[in-house]
Amino acid sequence: MSTPLNASVLKGFEILGLFSEGAPEISTATVVEGLGMNTATAHRFLMSLEECGALISTRRGHFMLGPRVEELGRLAEVSNGWSALVQPKLEALSKDLGESVMACRLSSNGPVCVAVAHSQQTISVNIRLGTLLPLHLSAQGKLWLADMPEASRSRKLKSLPVLGPIAPDIEALNAELATIRKQGFALNLGDNEPDIAAVSIPLRDRTERMCLSLSVFGLLSRFDDAFIERCKKTLHLAAAEVHELL
Repeated sequence: MSTPLNASVLKGFEILGLFSEGAPEISTATVVEGLGMNTATAHRFLMSLEECGALISTRRGHFMLGPRVEELGRLAEVSNGWSALVQPKLEALSKDLGESVMACRLSSNGPVCVAVAHSQQTISVNIRLGTLLPLHLSAQGKLWLADMPEASRSRKLKSLPVLGPIAPDIEALNAELATIRKQGFALNLGDNEPDIAAVSIPLRDRTERMCLSLSVFGLLSRFDDAFIERCKKTLHLAAAEVHELL
C-alpha cells in the first residue's frame, strides 16, 4: 500500500511554480486563476507561505519569492555535481599557491560559492559555501558580467544595488568589463573589501559556455604583480584540465 501524499504540500509547490523570470510577482488572483482555487483558500496558502519565509508581501495581495527560497536555492547550487568535480583541483591549487581558492556559479543575484579550499596560512580569508558575492565589486561577479550577452548585461547593470553613498559608475564599469572580456581574467584589488584581493578566470564547458568561475583570493598585501601573473597561469592550466573532464 503506497503512502498517501500531503495535498497541502503539493499545492504549496504548485503555487511556487507560478513564479517565473517573466512573472516574478504573483497575487491572490494569479493563484485563483492558475490553480482553480477559491479566493479564501488561495489567500490562506499565500499567508502560510509568507509565514515560513517562502514568500514576501510586496503590497496588499501581491507576493515575491522570499529569503527561505533563496537560501534553499543556494544550498542546491552547493550540493550539485560541480562541487565533487572541482574540489580536488581546488585543494591542489590552494596547496600550490598558498592562498584560498573557490569556484562559483551564477545565481540570479550574483556568483555563489559552490566549492572552496581554504588556505593554511596563519592569516587568511575564509569564504563559506553558499556565500553570495556582489556582481560589480567582486572579481567573480565582474567576470560573469563580462561574459553575459549585451542585453542581459545591460539589464543587470541597471538593477545593481547601491551599496554605499555613491551609485555604481556604469560607464567606468562597462569599460572595465570590456577589458576583462579581452584579457580573459578579472581582478578585485580591494574593490569589495579593502584588504582582500582576488584573481578570477572562467571555466567553460565543451560548448564554450561559462559554467564556473575559478578564483584565488586572500590578503591584498600578498597579491603583487608577480603573484597575480602566477595565479592567472596556474588557474588557466587548472581550467584546461577540468575542461577535459566535462
